[in-house]
Amino acid sequence: MLSSTITKEKILSLAMFMLLPILACAQLSVNGEFRPRTELRDGYRILNTSQSDPAFFTSQRTRLILHYTTDAYTFKLSAQDVRTWGEVSQLGDTPNVNIHEAWAQLNLSEMTQLQLGRQELIYDDQRLLGSVNWAQQARSHDALRFKYRNGDTDFSLDIGAAYNQAGQNLQGNNYPLNNYKVLSYLWLNKDFGDVDLSALVLTDGFQSGADEVNYRYTYGTHVNYKASDELDFSGTFYLQSGDDATRTDISAFMAAAGATYKLEDVTLSGGIDYLSGGEAGDSNPAQGAFSTLYATNHKFYGNMDYFINVPVDALSGGLQDIYLKAVFTTSEDANVSVAYHNFASANALADPANAGETLDKALASEIDAAFTYKIEKDVTFKIGYSVLFSSSTLETVQNRQADGLQQWAWAMLVITPNF
Repeated sequence: MLSSTITKEKILSLAMFMLLPILACAQLSVNGEFRPRTELRDGYRILNTSQSDPAFFTSQRTRLILHYTTDAYTFKLSAQDVRTWGEVSQLGDTPNVNIHEAWAQLNLSEMTQLQLGRQELIYDDQRLLGSVNWAQQARSHDALRFKYRNGDTDFSLDIGAAYNQAGQNLQGNNYPLNNYKVLSYLWLNKDFGDVDLSALVLTDGFQSGADEVNYRYTYGTHVNYKASDELDFSGTFYLQSGDDATRTDISAFMAAAGATYKLEDVTLSGGIDYLSGGEAGDSNPAQGAFSTLYATNHKFYGNMDYFINVPVDALSGGLQDIYLKAVFTTSEDANVSVAYHNFASANALADPANAGETLDKALASEIDAAFTYKIEKDVTFKIGYSVLFSSSTLETVQNRQADGLQQWAWAMLVITPNF
């Protein structure tokens, strides 16, 4: 029998003493996220018609994030539950929890790491690779990534690769899902002080037959120039070629330019995005249409997401977006933002009702407004309203006759505790 002098407290103290060498060189953080969002959709994504009724619902994302770091490696696990309130019966047994991220990073040296597993791929301003964080489910990839970071020269390099399968096949490599089968990329970044320059070369391959893969190639650069403490400029240019799941002989490009000017309580920004498209007389207009790949398009092409799936949402005619935005800091914890977008087709679309004729390039204009209030350190409340004014061309693109106001309203609470 143990001596009565050996108490539970002494055993616990001894266990903690034995763990001290481990805890001294390791860090564990546990974070959470609770994010319900209520939406009134009355013309969001698709045009209202005379038969349309508004949609009203609340969706919710709940995450538990575990991050463990040692000198040798880092481990991250992010489990999430995404649901719409009421989608599961009260006594139902429907699984909803999934893994958003589950990766390990091995520290090969002071400057090199190898990260593998399910992870977000976010580069530059997220025009080609982004997390799509606005969507409750967000985006992540099953991939392997080699990283090099040299702080002395402000140079970074990433090499990433992924090979997808729908299951653990006994034979063959057929991939039936609507997703890339192969992904590889090289990303370079160099900070020159006032100029931050990146280059990206990306290849994604798609199942096109039992033993065939079509490969698409996207390559270009992104640059930020800090002209002063108040003024910043940015520019992006990418080319696209090769084949994808449905197109061959792609020849497309995108270009974007923007500027941001910061005043004491106001930040002003504006610019233009241009995504190439096919000509109306082309035998296959889709060949000239640029695809934004795995971007966070909600960030760029209007909050109402009419052009979130480019080139499909623009019928392969390309897209031109001229935008202006102002963010007003009303207090230390609150701000109001207002943005205006003017959307047009990059190339005139063929008029299906009149052979040989083309449609007007104007697609729509949109106004987005939002208010953000930080209630306390881990609690933020956001609310927004958007309205879109459509053209007859957009009606043709969506094959819907618009009726009434195209609008969308939402409210969201974000709680991010650190346990």
